[in-house]
Amino acid sequence: MKTHFNLTASEYEQSRTGHLHRRRRDLVADELAARAAPGGRVLEIGCGPGALLADLAATHDDVEFLGIDVEAPMIAHARELHARHNVRYELVDLRNERPDERADFAFSIDVLHHVGDLRAFLAGVHDSLRAHATWLAIEPNVFHPYILLSQERMRRAGYDEDHFRPWKVEPLFAEAGFQLLDRRYAFFFPGWMQRVPAAVARIEPPLERFRLLGGSVVYRLARAT
Repeated sequence: MKTHFNLTASEYEQSRTGHLHRRRRDLVADELAARAAPGGRVLEIGCGPGALLADLAATHDDVEFLGIDVEAPMIAHARELHARHNVRYELVDLRNERPDERADFAFSIDVLHHVGDLRAFLAGVHDSLRAHATWLAIEPNVFHPYILLSQERMRRAGYDEDHFRPWKVEPLFAEAGFQLLDRRYAFFFPGWMQRVPAAVARIEPPLERFRLLGGSVVYRLARAT
């Protein structure tokens, strides 16, 4: 089973180039374009090998970007291959550590369902953001049959993987001081599909809005306190 648990940082980065990952990149880029301002700070929580953050940073030269991760090999890879004047990569575990500076906008992709102590982690996210900053969080949609089976397969294989359970996590968002601005479902086609014909891709947006058809749940949250 090929997952980020048994791939090198380079292999993992090469695996994140298909249709799903391009759409995720576009979603984050659109949110960033609406919120980035000169002198602002952007935080990627769980930056992995760093390519996505560097790509976004290249389009916002006057914004500071910080990627954090708990995997030292990922941070080493990101520093070696994706260094830019406005990008830093740091080894930070938000359950018990904090970045040096607070961000105006944060995003995370498939991170929360790996975290054991969510209360401590969400407190770390809260403390890493400025007042009223926005956090875009993308997680696997447990109501999607393919996602449910895929996550369960990895969980039973003994990987540090679990289902993302909205009914448990959403109350913790509020408890940690976040306001839920928006929740929606996205990404109909699974990650193993490298290419999707343009004519077929056009049906994706109307389909993915339904809870059983979107492979991810997408949250927009604001630090309320």
